[in-house]
Amino acid sequence: MKKINVLMSTYNGEDYLKTQIDSILDQRDVEVFLTIRDDGSVDKTIDILYNYAELNNVEIIRGNNIGFKESFFTLLYELRKPDFDFYAFSDQDDFWLPQKLKKSVDRVGVSGEPILYIGNRIVADEQLKSLGYRVYDKYPPYDWNASHISRIIDSRGAGCTEVWNARGQLLLEKFRPHNIPHDEWVTGVFTCLGKIVFDENAYMLYRRHKHTVSATAIKKRRSSVLDRVNKTFSILAEKKLSQNVDLRCKYLLDGYSRLLSEEDRKYLTYLARYQGRTLIKLKLLLSGRFKVTSKDAPVMYKVQKILMLLTNGL
Repeated sequence: MKKINVLMSTYNGEDYLKTQIDSILDQRDVEVFLTIRDDGSVDKTIDILYNYAELNNVEIIRGNNIGFKESFFTLLYELRKPDFDFYAFSDQDDFWLPQKLKKSVDRVGVSGEPILYIGNRIVADEQLKSLGYRVYDKYPPYDWNASHISRIIDSRGAGCTEVWNARGQLLLEKFRPHNIPHDEWVTGVFTCLGKIVFDENAYMLYRRHKHTVSATAIKKRRSSVLDRVNKTFSILAEKKLSQNVDLRCKYLLDGYSRLLSEEDRKYLTYLARYQGRTLIKLKLLLSGRFKVTSKDAPVMYKVQKILMLLTNGL
């Protein structure tokens, strides 16, 4: 069986943590080792974790509060187990169906190139009752074979679904970034320097609850057109849709410049430096390279990306 090191960061997760851990340990037809770093929890999270401390396939590390970004990077670059076949991220409040990891590694297969698996997610309420749709059912069309630059501008992928092979882990370990979400970084590296395999199927319940702040949070009511327009401008002003494109591009150039194609280096440099620079924004807009991945995406979605560029919010 394939060996998979699952990397989980916890913080004040007492409400849903046990369910998530049990679902990981119940994965079928793979050999799982779960590495958990707690990021300074002050609730009963540590007590829950220590109930698993005696298992030979679980390691608990109690750390100081450094934030989820650095906590996941500490797992990825310092605490991960060597010589595993695959690696995966996990959140602390979801539920994995028993076949999740086996389906993931089967899609990646055996390859000498770095490959990242990204799957879909079944949206669920606090009690893990399915709400009847998957996350990407609500998203604009997406072309996973589009150019690297389009997929950096119009990025997609969530850490809780990501699984990558050992060759991909070696690629990631060539450079360690800071102050950027772990899944945004990993997706960016594989976009430009590896291969991404997308699975439209979903093998996990993605729990949405009162503490959820993502776009897939449960909405209580429909809003008017004016409300949506006002909300859009508010979101743009506060950069709530930002995917840290400039920082991702800077780090890709810092860590992998010699491995990038000449064209990728050129446009990654533009994107790394675009904030506050009108000339670079014009070059991007006139180049024909600044576009979302799919020509079938709604016009307003395409306009939104342009507005994000102009307002320094990519």
